[in-house]
Amino acid sequence: MSNRRVQFPGDTWSNIEALPEPQRQAVMRLVFHLVDEPVPSLADPYPPDDPLPGVFRLRLPADGVTIWYAVTPYQGNEVITLLHVLVDG
Repeated sequence: MSNRRVQFPGDTWSNIEALPEPQRQAVMRLVFHLVDEPVPSLADPYPPDDPLPGVFRLRLPADGVTIWYAVTPYQGNEVITLLHVLVDG
């Protein structure tokens, strides 16, 4: 794809800003990484038993964060939509 952009629908951005600093920084690093590589090898198709096309879960156990996101082609580009962010534990 020639261009990628990231969307934060609904309260997603507010939820990220409300995270404790270490988790917020981990999510922001991940967002920048997803722009370069939208489906890293650690991303699991989601849900695991019957995956939806383009929907992934990515766990960052060292940072204590799990995110769910979707990668959707749109007019020759890719849109990465952060669906949910969860602090583990």
